Amino acid sequence: MCFAPYVSLSTFVIEFLLALFFLFQNPKDKLNRILALISFLLGLYQLNEFLICTTGLNIFTKFAMIVTAVLPALAISYALIMSRKKLRFYWHILIYSPVLFFTLMFAMSSYLSKSAVCSLVFIQYPPVGLLGRFFGLYYLIYLSIALVIFYFVASKKRGKHERRLLHLGMLGVFTFTLSTFIFLLFLPSLQIQFSSVLCEFALLLAIEFVVVLWYKNKYKLKY
Repeated sequence: MCFAPYVSLSTFVIEFLLALFFLFQNPKDKLNRILALISFLLGLYQLNEFLICTTGLNIFTKFAMIVTAVLPALAISYALIMSRKKLRFYWHILIYSPVLFFTLMFAMSSYLSKSAVCSLVFIQYPPVGLLGRFFGLYYLIYLSIALVIFYFVASKKRGKHERRLLHLGMLGVFTFTLSTFIFLLFLPSLQIQFSSVLCEFALLLAIEFVVVLWYKNKYKLKY
């Protein structure tokens, strides 16, 4: 997690400004739009984190977890856009069905009945039992699928510039996937929920997005 609430607020401002930059740079480009949306949601999570630490209201804990539930599905959308793959609408419904499930569970069930607790270093989210295990599995599976899409599409691309752009996209998702794996499997004693990874890697991912769009614009690629 971020080490203090003001760091979370600062991260939100940076992510929000980057989201606006990505969007207004080329609002008709699908890649610009998906990167703007991901950056905005990463920033929105940090805003919720700040509000958790400053208000103690449970609703912001729920909002924070709901935001994190959207991100893995967006990773697949990101990979599909960069690979120029078009799916029928029912595939999109299938991809985003876990988002709806976890959103309903976090918002309407007895899960997260208590607010997250802020400490000097971490925000500790209340345990959600078996649902938390499914949530972690959902993250790992979806991010792994996004990586597989990037890898196989890049291996078949003949154009050098577009292949390198796919490698950049894969690098960003790989960084996020690796951090998720480490925090879920190797730091369980700290009881760090997956969303706690977002602060450490949100800005790194945003910088990677800047490089992706710079490379896209340099070689005049459109999506």
